[in-house]
Amino acid sequence: MKKKQKPLYLNRAISMIVMVGYSAFLILMLIMDWYLIREYQYENRRVEQAAPNSYIDKTRSYMDRIDRQLYDIYANDENFQALQKKEEPVDEFGHAYELKETLNKRMLAEENMSGFFVFYDNRQKSWYYTNLAKVRAEQTAEIKEILLRHLENDGKMRSWISLTVDGDTNLATYYEKDRVAVFGIHSMKNMEQELRESMGKEISVILLDNGIALENKELSKELGLSETVQSYSDSFQMKKGKYQLYGRRIPNMDLWVCTAYPVNIWSVMTVQQLFLLILTGISVFAVGVMYRFVRREVVRPLHQLTDTMNTIRRGGSREVPRMDARFYEIQEVNDTLGEMVRELEKQKLLVYEEIIEKQKAQMQYLQLQLKPHFYLNGLKTLNALAIENQTGKMQELILNLSAHLRYLLQAERELVPLRMELEFVENYVSMQKHITGRPVNCSIVRDGEADSWLVPVLAVHTFVENSVKYARLGGSSIPLEIQVSASLLAAEEGRFLDLIIQDNGQGYPDEILEEINGDTAVGTRCVGINNIKRRCQLLYGERAEYSFANCDGALSELIIPERKQEDECFDCR
Repeated sequence: MKKKQKPLYLNRAISMIVMVGYSAFLILMLIMDWYLIREYQYENRRVEQAAPNSYIDKTRSYMDRIDRQLYDIYANDENFQALQKKEEPVDEFGHAYELKETLNKRMLAEENMSGFFVFYDNRQKSWYYTNLAKVRAEQTAEIKEILLRHLENDGKMRSWISLTVDGDTNLATYYEKDRVAVFGIHSMKNMEQELRESMGKEISVILLDNGIALENKELSKELGLSETVQSYSDSFQMKKGKYQLYGRRIPNMDLWVCTAYPVNIWSVMTVQQLFLLILTGISVFAVGVMYRFVRREVVRPLHQLTDTMNTIRRGGSREVPRMDARFYEIQEVNDTLGEMVRELEKQKLLVYEEIIEKQKAQMQYLQLQLKPHFYLNGLKTLNALAIENQTGKMQELILNLSAHLRYLLQAERELVPLRMELEFVENYVSMQKHITGRPVNCSIVRDGEADSWLVPVLAVHTFVENSVKYARLGGSSIPLEIQVSASLLAAEEGRFLDLIIQDNGQGYPDEILEEINGDTAVGTRCVGINNIKRRCQLLYGERAEYSFANCDGALSELIIPERKQEDECFDCR
């Protein structure tokens, strides 16, 4: 006879399944997060270290090629050898001129040679030529003096030396014999820019010669690089403060090339990895909600039904008490046909409420996408003003920023009076004069009744902000002119508010016009404008209209129907 299995308790089984299943999912997500972030950091560090190393190797190669060119002059050039002896002035001038022409040709063949200097007649006379794209003309005289001092003070032949003039660093090597010396120059002027372009990220380059910073001296002092390079022979890498540091000494020189990368969240993980990590955190909260929901809506009603059936089985009661359950199967067991019909109506109401909640959640999400934009910009500007000790402008900007954030942090509002929106725009324009430093004029024309008209939050500000950010006028002294108009329109379907925002910039690019005049569901680049369109679609349906065009600048038009203030419950204070 087959042994009868012991029945399981459904509530315990459901709890066990939920916890075991979620624990396995959470562990898998955490392992995936850790692995992806670790791999990203490893690759990021490898690329950060490889870029300057590659540049240094190329610089070393350039230096060797320049050195070979000079050595060939030193060993084989007849003019160089002739200048080693005392000659008549005419002959001496001729040999020096021919040597200069030879070096000119060598410089054309060796594009990484930024210039050369020839000193003859016991350093009393000189010829020189520099590539003005790499060595500025006004720097040449000072470089010449530095080279002369080096020859007079000592200088071992063929040694490379560093020269820093007006913040630009050059490397120089030379050959000297008797009465003549020839120098070759290699410029490292654009090193930081080239590394920044190759890396595609912010980077600071610090050059140190014998522990003395040649460039970015303030940053070098902040990071203590002069002491750091004394502790290493060839290279190092470390994290100090908010920077990831890499350093390498150029072979056969006391010149260190150090790079500093700002450490922020994007140097630790990508957007996708951050999203995955946030999703993992949300899942912890979600599983608790799901567990409570299952216990409340499934396990507890089943337990009540079991108790009721046991009570009926024992004869304690012949009546099935009324039970308010969400699930159709449980309600069908407990209720009569009429109660089932009423429950179906209740389910319809719940579905409708769920749709409303989803729309509200989507609305809040779209609003939150717009809120943090100026927070970091405002802090950066305040930091700059603090450095410059401009307390008056700091106070004015703090007041502007306070009003700006106070308006943005009212997340419960979907609609605000047009008057408040326009005041917010005027405050924003005033704040922008501090941030951008260029003149911005915003003129507002509106119908008298339009002030109390309810409009979506940031409906006007979004387009004004686009004008400030993207309008190009050909020069910083040309003022940006923004015109805002709000007029009321009457039609058979009711009254509408016509909002027009226009600037005197270059207008929208064609691909942007095509996107913002199209379907909001496929818009990916113009986040602010597409958010406004989606929110209007949620608030007004098909009754809202938009139009974007170029007419002596970018022209944006938004037409929205009237919405009574009592339709929205919010505090207008």
